[in-house]
Amino acid sequence: MKLKINSLILGCVISCSGLLAQESSLEAPAKRWINENSRSLGIQSFSQLQLNFVKKGNAGETLRFQQMIKNVPVFQSEIVVHFNKEGKITYTSSESLKKQIKDININPSFTNSEALKKAHVASNTKGEITFEENKLFVYLTEAGDTKLVYRVLTSSHDHPGSWETIVDAQNGNVLSVKDIANYHHDKNENPKPSKKNQKKEISAKKVLVSGSGYIFNPDPLSKMQMAYGGQYVDNNDATNPSLDAARSLVTIPELDFTAGVYKLKGSYAEIKDLETPSTGLFTQATNQFLFNRNDQGFEAVNAYWHIDNSLRYINETLNIVCKPLTNEGILWYDPHGLDGDDNSYYNNGRLVFGEGGVDDAEDADVVLHELGHGLHDWLTNGSLSQVQGLSEGCGDYWAQSYSRSLGQWPSSTPAYNWMFSWDGHNEYWSGRITNYSVLYPGSGAIHTRGQIWASALMRIYDKIGRAKTDRAFLEGLTMTDSSTNQQNAAIAVRQAAIDMLGQFGFACGDITTMTQEFTAAGYVLPAYNCVLSVDDVAKKEVIAIYPNPVSDILNISMKINKEEKVEIYNMEGRKVLETTINNGKNTINVSHLQTGDYILSSKGLGLSTKFIKK
Repeated sequence: MKLKINSLILGCVISCSGLLAQESSLEAPAKRWINENSRSLGIQSFSQLQLNFVKKGNAGETLRFQQMIKNVPVFQSEIVVHFNKEGKITYTSSESLKKQIKDININPSFTNSEALKKAHVASNTKGEITFEENKLFVYLTEAGDTKLVYRVLTSSHDHPGSWETIVDAQNGNVLSVKDIANYHHDKNENPKPSKKNQKKEISAKKVLVSGSGYIFNPDPLSKMQMAYGGQYVDNNDATNPSLDAARSLVTIPELDFTAGVYKLKGSYAEIKDLETPSTGLFTQATNQFLFNRNDQGFEAVNAYWHIDNSLRYINETLNIVCKPLTNEGILWYDPHGLDGDDNSYYNNGRLVFGEGGVDDAEDADVVLHELGHGLHDWLTNGSLSQVQGLSEGCGDYWAQSYSRSLGQWPSSTPAYNWMFSWDGHNEYWSGRITNYSVLYPGSGAIHTRGQIWASALMRIYDKIGRAKTDRAFLEGLTMTDSSTNQQNAAIAVRQAAIDMLGQFGFACGDITTMTQEFTAAGYVLPAYNCVLSVDDVAKKEVIAIYPNPVSDILNISMKINKEEKVEIYNMEGRKVLETTINNGKNTINVSHLQTGDYILSSKGLGLSTKFIKK
């Protein structure tokens, strides 16, 4: 097998850990909290926790500590500690911490270059390698065994997908091979024949200017308020006057312009030929990218504009720094990939769109859904969670957040809640919805369950608006990890909103709305009573609970004027204790609780705080 390494690849990595040095003034208090709670957290004596990512945002500062064994990272195992703007810990996450990991020899007997060769064969790598990463990890297998492994990620032009190969670093055995790309619908759902055209690729260099182009915003049906049918059908990518009229002429803020050639490349996104079919990069001698949908260039412009527009909104309007962790912070996308199949995916700072049925890159819902996976990935330093379809719900929310902001469909119409209005809800596949009525935790595949999360967020969106919901969503995701479920994500998103009270228009009523809508969706959240003005918040008495960690009796140090109900929830959101306290009895016996993290809350006291039972 002959493999060609793409010379445009930036930062192909072959290393032991690849951890980047991070600094934060809050590292010391975060470590102190971890040390104080190490027993209840289940941290083994032979492992260490190393700060490897710091994310500063409007809701505070989030620190991520990677679990290490003798300088080798434990795969997808970390503790997340979030501080609000006052420097207080308001949220922690340790769901992903591998408590069952064993101490092992971390000196490999099998070389990384040999592991790479094994991975190429096992993952069926073909053609140009467009992305490759090889890192050493301590790895917990599904059987519960601890092994030293090479985790090899490979993407190649002639074999669609993003392939993860786990190779035993002691004996070279291939432990697993799978495609870890995040697809916008099930890979086996109504696959359609591909549509392949060949066009010449022209290279260019980076000088940025503006231009214009035709796009669907977000799709022809929503723009024209039409149902799928008649002139508004795919018809094998053919155009007609109705579909031409459904286009929008937009300004493209940035184009690469060098030596008289314009290219779809800027500060946020860049077109790439990552997978078959090779349709080219659509460079031209004019900055007017004026295509009809039957031109392959139309999908290239449509995807580029929507990616660029969304990332500008996040980074420049919301002022939330959110960019790819690879490719020097620029998102690579291929408007025609997956060998032409009817699907699309995100992985490793790359978006790839298929062509079966309606070309995926013609529908902004598909483009922004896949971008939503990217946002989830970058905000968590690569710790995207698909537990209960969390990231699928995140992608659906992000796409619907934009589409609904255009105000095209009346709320009384079914299409108001449709996802993939042009790509789906037709003869090709059924699409999804954001008024899903099934309560959490639901059941079924990740794409099905993700509708619970997206629907809850959209109900909040309808009541408090796009900007505040988007802010809380993005800031809250920052606090999650690779094992976060939907319920804990809801707690994190609401906590982000709480931490932004008094900023960006966040008020107590917004927290009440979020609590009500999340609860209505089936999530169980710790009680939170927001009754203070912004000035009062700055002056409020500090409520202390001690000792923390606690083995038997928990004390609450505050003046209590009347009998108040208090509740204790475990980290799954289930209430495990309910009692009352007053001035004569402000202690709680927690000796019967199992070891772990809990939240003590009281609506009457405006109290919601975390403690550790040891």
